[in-house]
Amino acid sequence: MIDISAVPAPAITGRLFTVFAIAFVIIIITARLIGSERKARWFKRRTNYTLLNRRGIFGEYLNFGYPRTWQGLVVALGMYGLIFAIAVGYICFYPYS
Repeated sequence: MIDISAVPAPAITGRLFTVFAIAFVIIIITARLIGSERKARWFKRRTNYTLLNRRGIFGEYLNFGYPRTWQGLVVALGMYGLIFAIAVGYICFYPYS
């Protein structure tokens, strides 16, 4: 593990933004791979919306909800695990130049 106390803040911030972008790509790819029919079957989305929690078309496409079946739980844990592994590996273990 790299001692990140000596790393400049802009370098860490750049890596955080990169991990954030990679997380969006992982979510978009997962949504495309499982499709809207299986996503509706495996995940339960919010049913009542207020003015503060409405989403646009892109936000609804990325909204999975919470797992309702074991397949949804496997997909959710897989996404979370992959994003976490990439984040920890890229921020803490990949050497800064």
